[in-house]
Amino acid sequence: MDIKLVLNEMLMMMLLLLVGVVTVKTGVVDGETNRRLTRFALVVPQSAVILSSAINMQMEMTAGKVLAVLGASAVMYAILVALGLLAPRLYRMPAEDRGLFSFLAIFGNVAYMGFPLVRALFGSDAVFYAALLNIPFNCLAYTLGVRLVSGGTEKGKLDWRQLVNPPLVASVLAVAITFLPMRWPSPVARAVETLGDMILPLSMIIIGASLGNQKLRDALRDWRVYIFAPVRLLAAPVLLWAVMRLVVTDQILLNVITVVGATPSAAMAAMLAIQYGGDEKTASRGVFVTTVLSVVTIPFICWLLL
Repeated sequence: MDIKLVLNEMLMMMLLLLVGVVTVKTGVVDGETNRRLTRFALVVPQSAVILSSAINMQMEMTAGKVLAVLGASAVMYAILVALGLLAPRLYRMPAEDRGLFSFLAIFGNVAYMGFPLVRALFGSDAVFYAALLNIPFNCLAYTLGVRLVSGGTEKGKLDWRQLVNPPLVASVLAVAITFLPMRWPSPVARAVETLGDMILPLSMIIIGASLGNQKLRDALRDWRVYIFAPVRLLAAPVLLWAVMRLVVTDQILLNVITVVGATPSAAMAAMLAIQYGGDEKTASRGVFVTTVLSVVTIPFICWLLL
């Protein structure tokens, strides 16, 4: 792994993130605009980058390989769930805080940082792997994740309709596309690829705009986030790499799992906390701190393991 490439990608992402911060601070983007951009990014560019990975795929994909990746994703999230549930207890956190910090440890920012980073480091084919790995994410986030963030309250009751979301639908369609015996017309393939290219700048601006709404002083004062951040940023990718390398023979897949595991806490932690009555301030601080620290930890993980 070319560590200089990783550093350049992370620094470029942070510059785009700063653009998002500036747009909020200068009033170009407000909270409502950012929420609409978030929905747009989820429905269009994020789905497009998944579909593009299948339409423009160069490697041969078989049913056996798809099942192997799905199996690896199940093992991956079993490891993350075990780590996420255990870590707050080892830290002896109060019971009311454990659920949220478990969520911050289990769920990484795969959509907004993982996909663009995987695409930049390993190419479009690797995004297909990331899309398959993200299927359990979409299922778990709206089941276990909601329960964790809400603290098990009545608001955290499962709404099965939320399981059917654009990235999950796009992932299923991408699997189907890989087995279709056809070549897509060039204008269609290019249009989908161009829409997918939007995900990197748009996602970083969205994250930056979200962070720009946070009070930096409050985030920096929450010591719990600092001591817990290494669980998400260091322990998760190292543990995934150590275990998955024993069962995964495809080096690209192992690399994707490691990078996805190294992403900062998912931005949806704050959104779910707002929706289901959780601690939205702590959730936002967790996303803020892990995102900033990931500028250093992701290159370090890539240098150490890949």
